[in-house]
This record gives sequence, C-alpha cells and structure tokens, in this order.
Amino acid sequence: MISQAQIAALESSVNEILRRHKMSFKLSKHFVKDRMNDTRNNPLIMIAELNSIFNRLTALHVGALKKLSHNDTFNIRCTVSHINMPCAVNKIHVDGDEHQENIVITVMRKKDWKSKDPKEFLV
Repeated sequence: MISQAQIAALESSVNEILRRHKMSFKLSKHFVKDRMNDTRNNPLIMIAELNSIFNRLTALHVGALKKLSHNDTFNIRCTVSHINMPCAVNKIHVDGDEHQENIVITVMRKKDWKSKDPKEFLV
C-alpha cells in the first residue's frame, strides 16, 4: 500500500525535475484517496511503478506536454504495467510567468482501458 508520505515525496521529486520547464503535476484527491490503493488495481499499484512512469514521461514527452493548451486533457499509459492516468491541463500565472499545472485525475491498472482522450503519452 502507498502512504500519503510516499505520494507527497513522489509529487515533490517529479515537480523538482519539471520546475525548469515551468510545469508541475498535482495528484487529485480522487487519485490519492479513492483509486491509488483500490483493490480493483490487481496487483496493487506500487510507488516504484509510479516513479518509473513519471521518470519516463518527463524524459520522453516533456516537450509535447509543454505544447498542450489550457483545459486540454490527456492520458498517460504505461505499456509495461498497464497503469493509466487521465490528466487535465491548467495554465496559471505565477509571478507574471505562465505555469502549466497537470492534474492527474485518477489512476487505474487496466490492460484494455479505452481512453477518451486523443492525446495519449505512452511510457
């Protein structure tokens, strides 16, 4: 089971990498409270899997993520673990600069999950 402290550390490490791109990820309450440790995710999702997904996402797709517009939606799909994370983009202004906040709406392990989003980032 993943703890709140582990999620906070994951979010912090991902956002530290993305800071120079004026971008961050925020895990929704639904992600953290309802879906992360849900027994329907069989096997349970591990923090190492999420860390690996975000590391590959930032290494492979940071440029494409940066091109997304405010209110765009997209899906992160891990082709190894079959973890899917639908997300939404929120462009905000911080100290006069535009910052892109990517909100991870939920998480699920489902091999045959069909994303409604035409934008999908495979990792």
